[in-house]
Amino acid sequence: MDSTENFYFKMSAVLGIAFLIWVFGAPFKDRPTTADEGPKFQLKGTPLAFTNFAPPKLVVFDDSENVLPKRNWSIQALEIQAEAAVAMRPDALRIYYNKNMEVRRPIASLTKLMTAIVVLENYNLNDIIKISEDNIKREGSQGGLYLNEEITVRSLLAIMLISSSNDAASALAEYRIDFILLMNKKASNLGLKNTNFVNADGLDEDGNYSSALDMAKIFSYLINTYPEILDILKTQNMVVYSNNGKIEHRLKNTNELLRHISEVVAGKTGYTDNAGGSLMLLISSLNFGSEENVITVILGSPDRFGESEKLINWLREAYIW
Repeated sequence: MDSTENFYFKMSAVLGIAFLIWVFGAPFKDRPTTADEGPKFQLKGTPLAFTNFAPPKLVVFDDSENVLPKRNWSIQALEIQAEAAVAMRPDALRIYYNKNMEVRRPIASLTKLMTAIVVLENYNLNDIIKISEDNIKREGSQGGLYLNEEITVRSLLAIMLISSSNDAASALAEYRIDFILLMNKKASNLGLKNTNFVNADGLDEDGNYSSALDMAKIFSYLINTYPEILDILKTQNMVVYSNNGKIEHRLKNTNELLRHISEVVAGKTGYTDNAGGSLMLLISSLNFGSEENVITVILGSPDRFGESEKLINWLREAYIW
């Protein structure tokens, strides 16, 4: 080996040894003990030479902010006087508006939606029911039924839902001794944690309560399982007859928004002194630019129709559909 080769060999050896000393002889850094050191966390024993590499970060976007309908945050949150309210998709996978939606409250005649479910699942609609004195003496809204009148379950269902008739609800419930038990069993089967029934018409009684969210779920189950019920709930006027055809009942829907707002497909009203004004609606958002329906519930409102309309208008503006 000549002198030139010997020189380069020695230089290579020196540089190699220097590299090894730099890497393996560098001071080691322990785990971070302060908040400032947190982002530089590495295993104990990592050389300082390798501590400047930042691991890649996985960013996950919130679906609710990136799919339609999308919240338009330039529109302020809605303020209403109702004690509780909710606006949601019928499958309950999106909540668009919430005010005390899980708080237990009296629900007045919205109770009749569960009454309708029990009737549809346990009665023959062509069965004949004879109206009793207890039925016609029931307080609250009346459907004009007569003592000893014989009328079909189908007709009583229409009277109860369109005219919000307490006498019809009473007659339907009286037909089975276990009717209230069936209402609560169904509530349990639907997984409703804030609902209990003690009557079929929603008159103020201790223990008869639900929440805005639970009522929306009841309504969703009713219209999805028995879509034909919408033909009753969206009807503005109807005439039904006793079984012998001699007694006529002219029905007018208590839901004023059916005649006032085009987005309203169907709904159910409720009012008692204790519950205040209540209103359940199925809203078509086609006018918003979407094919996705919305269920709205207003409980304990001094103006159930006005505040429901306010909620609908807010939904139109507060979301990009």
